[in-house]
Amino acid sequence: MSQEETMEDSLNIKQIWDLLKKNKWVIAISMCLCAVLMSGYLYFFSTPIYQSETQVLINQSVPQNTIVQSQDVQANLQLINTYTSIITSPRILSQVSDKMNDTYSVKELEQMITVNTTSDSQVIKINVESSNASDAVKIANETVRVFSKDIPKIMKIDNIYVLSEASLDADAAPVKPHKGLMIAVATLLGFILGIVIMFVRDLFDRSIKTAEDVEETLGLPVLAMISEIKDEDLERESGRRRKKRKG
Repeated sequence: MSQEETMEDSLNIKQIWDLLKKNKWVIAISMCLCAVLMSGYLYFFSTPIYQSETQVLINQSVPQNTIVQSQDVQANLQLINTYTSIITSPRILSQVSDKMNDTYSVKELEQMITVNTTSDSQVIKINVESSNASDAVKIANETVRVFSKDIPKIMKIDNIYVLSEASLDADAAPVKPHKGLMIAVATLLGFILGIVIMFVRDLFDRSIKTAEDVEETLGLPVLAMISEIKDEDLERESGRRRKKRKG
């Protein structure tokens, strides 16, 4: 890279830095405005979402003193994907809807319930998200109860054990929306918006501010520069002249 290119890059960086300093209040106001708007939405308009969870174990019933073979465990693991589909099937969810007095439709329950499994684990986690914390707990527990009751009829196997039921905490906190994260994202977007506004203002600003602007606009060299004369300077100079005349 030549010396001229290096100097040009330095000038460009300096120009951008000067532009940032000049528009710092625009950027700051944009960031604050976006953060305030997002905070207002989160605290006054958004709906908090609560989550509850139950866990069930898929395990074949075996008599006491019987060694559980590895193939039995593998067979249970292969059943998990089937059980996951059964949990969110209309047969199960329609009964859950009845237990909830038809407050939620089967389609709504399907969107609220998430079934999670871990690789090489016989444990199924059933998560329920709802704007009502109490309903989330009820739906999670009812889903497990209906599922445990129907599996022997569907699969002809009674191998469901409830490890933990959902419970309602007095100080249950919503899991969504993530207020801190969303406010931080809004602030970042405000910063980007401020930068965009800064460049747009500079792009459409046709006023002449420096000697370089004169040379670039008129194509003529600048021979001399006259600094701005303020009213205070004129009054001060006039006072000095009057004093000299009196003297």
